[in-house]
This record gives sequence, structure tokens and C-alpha cells, in this order.
Amino acid sequence: AWLGTATTVRRALQLIEQGALNQGNLEELAARLGVGERYLRKLFQRELGVSPTVVAHNQRLLFARKLLAETDLPITEVAFAAGFGSVRRFNSAVRSQFRQTPGDLRRRRSTSRPDGGISLQLHYRPPYDWEGVIGFFARHAVVGVEQVEAGSYRRRLWLGSRAVSIRVRPLPRRHALELQVAEADNSQLMPLVATVRRMFDLDANPAAIGTVLGSDPLLAPLLRACPGIRAPGCGSLFEASVRAIVGQQVSTAAARSICARLALACAPDSGHPTFPRAAALAALEPDHFPMPGRRRAALQALCQQHSGGEELLDLDALAAAAGVGPWTLDMVRMRGAGEPDAFPRRDLGLERAWQALGGSAAALSEHAEHWRPWRAYAANLLWRSLAP
Repeated sequence: AWLGTATTVRRALQLIEQGALNQGNLEELAARLGVGERYLRKLFQRELGVSPTVVAHNQRLLFARKLLAETDLPITEVAFAAGFGSVRRFNSAVRSQFRQTPGDLRRRRSTSRPDGGISLQLHYRPPYDWEGVIGFFARHAVVGVEQVEAGSYRRRLWLGSRAVSIRVRPLPRRHALELQVAEADNSQLMPLVATVRRMFDLDANPAAIGTVLGSDPLLAPLLRACPGIRAPGCGSLFEASVRAIVGQQVSTAAARSICARLALACAPDSGHPTFPRAAALAALEPDHFPMPGRRRAALQALCQQHSGGEELLDLDALAAAAGVGPWTLDMVRMRGAGEPDAFPRRDLGLERAWQALGGSAAALSEHAEHWRPWRAYAANLLWRSLAP
């Protein structure tokens, strides 16, 4: 479904970063976005000055350089992990872009891990509110699926048909987070990095955000207390949708408990639970859903509709679903799609935080118009002010 110009380009860039044009073509990408291929080309040319294929090519090169610099993967594996169809094409592209061979770009240091996994540094623009981000994940962690301990975040993430184990910890002196990966197929590395970057909101521009939010006299003190505010997210759009539906009109603790029960009911025999997939949830009996009937029906309908492919879920389809109102949709836009201007109106936590600052809860939505295009960050700043 069509999303609007800015959102269409943003979503296209997210899909390209996940490798959408490595295995698929531009026509398929445009279809996922609900637009024509020709129109998508025009949008990119107008907004970015380049075509989607050029963006994808540059993404492959940058990711390949990262793998060469930070891992011990053989050059052949780097080529395919970065989305190049052949080693010959990879070598030619690297020489053309960097005026060096892949071997020249490789740093002579080992990053091998005892578990056979790899580590990558994911950089951000400082400042970065790590305390706020890790606090968010700690408050929302689903028992058995996610762990926050010793200042790091652990979980298993679905990528396609496989789940991989990750650990994320801060490297503040390098303005980066370290991503430790185990059990991943090399072809999963590009979408995995894109997912983790979105979850931890590593591409935010704190200077631009601060210019707008810092001009509000009520928000400015919060911004000074929490420099580098971020809008953390979920592992996928589907996961964000499940969490948002489950979280309707209940506390964060209650929503966590329900998600944990669902994850346990869907857990594989291997003993490595993950956030439940659509097909597994769709197969559960109604008594596994401890929630009111309308909410349960909305969640079951979502899971049944997307049991054959969670990646096909889009925001317009979600908006049309029964039991999904504006609050739910805005939460999914923020946590699942990474939209910087998403703002869940009538959120009780936001209203409480705004009142604590001396604002009027009734006028919050109107006042929030001054925070465009960064309302998601204003929301996270307000929620952050409520955290113990």
C-alpha cells in the first residue's frame, strides 16, 4: 500500500539495507511498497539524486568493507555475505570504488570468538543515551526471549527461517555498540545489522533532534538530562504489532507477562525460545491468549493473515485490521517501522509525564505539532522522565 513520499523512501531504504535488492529486483521492491517501479525510481532521483540500484550497490560495498575490516571471514564469503553475485564482480567493484583490492582493505587483526561467531562495531552519532535505551529493553524484555544483564542485551532474533543469537553492549569511547553474533549464516549478516541498527536507533541525528525539541522550554531540561535520546524498537514489524496489540490498555509488566506466556506456548523443543512467529501463534488454542475477546480476535486475525509470510505485513494492512486503533498503529510505526514522527496520542504515560512538567494533558496532541518531525523522540523523552 502507498505510504506517502517520505515514508515510502524511508521504508525502501530500510528494505535495501536489509538486502532486498541482493536477492530480489526493483520491481519486487516496488510491489512491496505499493508503488510502481518507475515511480520508485523517480522518488529516489528526486529525494536522493540517485537510483535505488545505486544505493544498493553502495550499501554492498560499505558492508563488504566493514566485514573485511572487522572479521576474519574469507574474502569469498565476504563477497556473498555483502550481496555480490560473484567474487569476480566483487573484486572489480572494490577496486573501482576504493582503488584497493579486498586484501588491501583487510586489517591484520583477529576478531574470532570462542563460539565461532563474529563481532561487529555499529557506530552512531554521539551523544547516545545508552542508559535510556538499555533501560527500555530491560522494562520490556520478554522473559525467556530477551535478557538484560551486566549492561548488555541478549536475545535470539528471527531472520528468514532461522534464528540467530545476538549480544549488544556499548563501546562509548568508539561511539559504537558491539554486536556479537552466534549461529548466523553469512547471508544473514546484512539484514541482521540493519535490524539491530533500527532496534537501537543508531542512525538518529541527535543534533537535528535537539534543535527542535530543545526549543521547547518544557522539554529542554529533559533533553539536557538525557542527551542523545533515542527511540528504540522491536525485532520486526510483526513483533511490534503483536506487542502493541497485547499492550492495549494494560501495564508494561502485564504486557511482558502475556508475551512471555505466548513465547513459552510456542517454544520449540530445542529449549531456545524466540519471540513467537505468526504461524505458531495462529495455531494456538484461544485459551492460550489471556486477554479480552476483541483483543484476542485482533491478534489471532493478524497471525492467521500473515502465517505464510510476516515480512509481507505493512502498516496500511495493519491499520485496516479490526481491533487496531490509532494508539496501536502509532506504537507500531514507532517501534516496528522506526518512523521518527510517530506519536501515540492519548497514551496515558505521555499525558502523565506532560502533566508532571506543567503541561495540559488535553492539549498535548496539539502542542506536539511543534515537535515535528521528531515527535517519536519527544515521546521517548517524556517516557524516559517517568523511568525510576
